[in-house]
Formats: sequence, structure tokens, C-alpha cells
Amino acid sequence: MSNTSEQGRISLDKYPEGLKFNIDVPDVTFGDYIDNICKKYSSEIAYEYNGKTFTYNEINELSNKFANGLIKLGVKKGDRVALLLPNIPQFPIALYGILKAGAIAVGTNFLYTPAEIESQLLDAKPRVVIACTDLIKKPIIRDLYQGFHENRGNLNIEKVITTSVTEFLPGIKKRLAFVKVKKRKFNDTIDFMEVLNSGDTTRPESTSISEDVAALQYTGGTTGKSKGAMLTHKNIITEVEMVCEWVRLREKNDTALIVLPLFHIFGFIGQMIMMRSGGKVVLLPSFEEKQVLKTIEKSKITIFPGVTTMFTRLIDHPNMKKSELSSLRISFAAAMALPDAVVKQFVEKSKSPLVELYGLSETTGAVTFNPVHDMNLAKVGSIGVPLPMCDVAIVNSENHNEFCKVNEIGEIAIKGPIVMKGYWENKKATDDMIKNDWLLTGDIGKMDEEGYFYIIDRKKDMIKVAGFNVYPRDVEDVLYENENVLEAAAVGMKNKDLSEYIKAFVVFKEGKTSSEEELIEFCRTKLTGYKVPKEIEFRDELPKSLIGKILRRELKNNQ
Repeated sequence: MSNTSEQGRISLDKYPEGLKFNIDVPDVTFGDYIDNICKKYSSEIAYEYNGKTFTYNEINELSNKFANGLIKLGVKKGDRVALLLPNIPQFPIALYGILKAGAIAVGTNFLYTPAEIESQLLDAKPRVVIACTDLIKKPIIRDLYQGFHENRGNLNIEKVITTSVTEFLPGIKKRLAFVKVKKRKFNDTIDFMEVLNSGDTTRPESTSISEDVAALQYTGGTTGKSKGAMLTHKNIITEVEMVCEWVRLREKNDTALIVLPLFHIFGFIGQMIMMRSGGKVVLLPSFEEKQVLKTIEKSKITIFPGVTTMFTRLIDHPNMKKSELSSLRISFAAAMALPDAVVKQFVEKSKSPLVELYGLSETTGAVTFNPVHDMNLAKVGSIGVPLPMCDVAIVNSENHNEFCKVNEIGEIAIKGPIVMKGYWENKKATDDMIKNDWLLTGDIGKMDEEGYFYIIDRKKDMIKVAGFNVYPRDVEDVLYENENVLEAAAVGMKNKDLSEYIKAFVVFKEGKTSSEEELIEFCRTKLTGYKVPKEIEFRDELPKSLIGKILRRELKNNQ
């Protein structure tokens, strides 16, 4: 595969005025970067959680204290510190503290099964784990500590710091929270506030450089065992600068709702982009339609990043019609396919644009983005054009040295300063994914004559029907057009002769229904014969990752 390709640079005329392909990125560590930002916007509100606010200055001082507290516990440069926390203020305080201490942050899905948590932590080998010990009683019972607690004895972890979702709540709210939350204390743990209060507010001296690893961002594992993408300070700062140059948030004047998990790359970077522009981040620990709509209205949210299933759930919620959403300026969708029908319905009901972007854990987040400076340039169905500093190309999925022509389908490849350093302690997986500085995504797509990119599907999810390639998204997009369908997924199943056929899974909208025959006939009117599902199963819900990505693999494996 050649080192250079300007295949995707034909879209430079879609850039906002004055923006060039190469942008200036400060060559500093994240500790310097966040420190400068917090000093610049010191008195502005940085985070809001359940009515409690934190200024930039407070976040800076609290993270300095936490960094010093970690150092007192023996944390050294390069040590891993795992975060098993929901979206609560302790997450950014700890995250920024970890990076200021020169350690490596490991965001971990606290709701993973015990086996998944054990696998990830055995791989990352953290010295310290920060976890939430609460038992959430409403709206559904969730044990935030069980997955880790069951495995602690199998892991060589020196210190466990514990906290609660109620920690920073004002007095009356903290008391009321006990109806929904049971606080618990476990042996051989240290209280978060104890660590915080043991450190002073002066930023610790650091020997880190911008090329050092700042975070292990574990992949979703939707195509197998998750791997830790090593993201450097430079990767993270470059990504934040790139997206800020593109989106051009209104300085000190935008408010984002972050309900996407902060341990996921989308939430992780999303909060930092808001910080970069002096904006406010409103944290919600879990996605509940009523609460999201209420928060958009009450906190006058202007920016809302989400995933497709969040938008479909909001569209279908009875409160959507009566909610006051006029503050919304723009919503962003990533992490899974965004059907045209969903965009149209959300825009119609929210009266604000919804645009798609594309990125991976391995690229520190977004690499393509629909234009937002001129909504006439945004293309529904497209993941947009490459961001500054990013080369994106379509290559032959069987011969990666060969670049595809315009509108020819192939594998999406990415090159630029946002590409990870590699997978943590996994040279083979790194070498398989990065060839001559190009990262092979495993996503199948195409580029049109104007330089806009499109995702067709995951390479590994492709279904082979009667010798033809079928991408599940083709089937799913048609099902989403049906007025009764809330969610849909298509997978390849084996016939007795080991050939494949298409099976779809569908969740209906509240109060709506249809028969299998009617839906198959609906597909037949819109799809060529071999793409029509042979079987459709109706479900109350589809298996999802914590961010809401539908897990096709689980549907396939559980048959």
C-alpha cells in the first residue's frame, strides 16, 4: 500500500471558509493542554450534573488534587489506572488527574459481564482501579460494582478507589437519591474523596511528552475480543483541535448533553471538544427518553451527540411532541449506521439538523464529518468528508495496495496524526490493521465524485446469498422505512447445506404491529430478490452495547 494518496482530498471545497487541510496543533501534553483551557475559561461552567455545577477552575484544581493523590498512592508515569465509572463528575476529575500524573487512563465498561471485565483488566494490567459501588434500584436494577468485584481476586490490582453517583449531589438531592441508589462500602478500598483531599491544588511536575501513551481505548469488541488502542497525548489533542476547527462551536455559548458513556471514544472526546471552546457539558449517567427530553429543555442543550438507537427511541416517545427543543442547534450521530428514515423523522420532530460522522477508537474518534457550517452541503446517508489532517481512502479489500475508483466499493483506510500508536501488547493485531501508516478499518464503503464517503457495512458482517454479497445495512435501511418498525437488524444464517440466508430481527414501535409476511412483502417491493429476508423474528428488544449499538453478532450466535 503506498504511503500517499490524496484520493479523499477532492472535498477541500466543502471546508468552512479559511480552513486548510493542515492545521496548527500545540505540541504539548494533555496536562498542559487542559490546564491552559481551564485557566482561559476559569469562571465559566464546565460541567453540570443533577443541578450541581463545576467551573473550569474547579475542575482544574480538583484534577490537580486527584493527580497528587494518585502520586501519593504510588502511581508513576506509564502506570495504568482503570475507570469503571458512569457519567458522573468523578470521571473527568479522575481522567484529567490520571493524565496530569503521567499515568495512562483505561476507560472500562462497568456493565460488562465479569468475564469481559476480567479479560480487559488482565490485558491492561492497571495498578489502580476507580469504581462505583452503587446498586441502582430504579428505573431498573443495575449493580455498578458486581462485574469488577467478582474478579478482583483474579487481578493483580494494588489499590481500588470507590465512589458513588450521589457523591457531589447537593444535600437534599443526595437524600432523595437513596430511593433509587443504595450506597455500599467494600473492604480493602479507598474512598474517592479521601484520595482527592489528600492532594494539593498545585499541578504535579510531569516528565511526559506528547508522544507518550495517554489512554488505552478498548474497542467495542463487536467483532471479537476487545483490544486496547494506544492513544497518545498528541492523538487526543489533534483530534480535539480538528473537530473544533470543523464544528466551530460558539465560544462559551454552547451546551452539550453527554449521555454517551465517557469511557467510549465518542463521549470521551465529546466532553473535551466542549472544554476546548469554553462550553458546558451536562452529564447524564444513563439514557432514559423522558429524562433526556427533560434535560434538553431545562438545560437549554444546543449540542446533542448520540447513536441511531437513541434517536429512534426519542422519535417514538410520546413526550417528543410536547417537549420544547428549540435550543437544539445540531445533533450528531456516529458508531452505527444512520438510516435516512431516522434522520428525516428526527429533523421533522426536533426542528434541528442531525448529521452523521464516522470514526473509531483506533483513530481517536471522528475522521469524517458532514459539513455543518452550511447545512446545504450535508448529505443524508453520507458519513461526510475527511476532517483536516486526515487522509481517507477506499482500497481493494482483497488487495490493500490498490486504491478504488470513485463510487467503487472497497475497504475504508485512514492515515493521519489521529491514528493510534498500535494495540496494547498486541503486535500481530497492530500489524494486521496498520499497513504503511494506513489503518484498515474493516468497514466497507465508497467515495462519491464530490469526495463524500459512505459506509456500506462491516466487512465481517457481509452475507453471501447465492453467490451474491449482501450487506445487512441494505436490508435494515428498508425495514426502518416501514412505519411500524422501531429497530431492525439483519444477519446471515446457515441453511442445512451451509449456504447462507438472511434473517431479520425487528422491534415494533409502541402500539404498532405487522405480520412476518407483510414485512417480507414490504422488503420485496424495495429490494432485489436475493436481498429479501427469508425469515423475520419479532423481539421486544435487541441486544445492544452500553452506547446503544445493536449487536448483530449476539443475534447470530444465539440462534
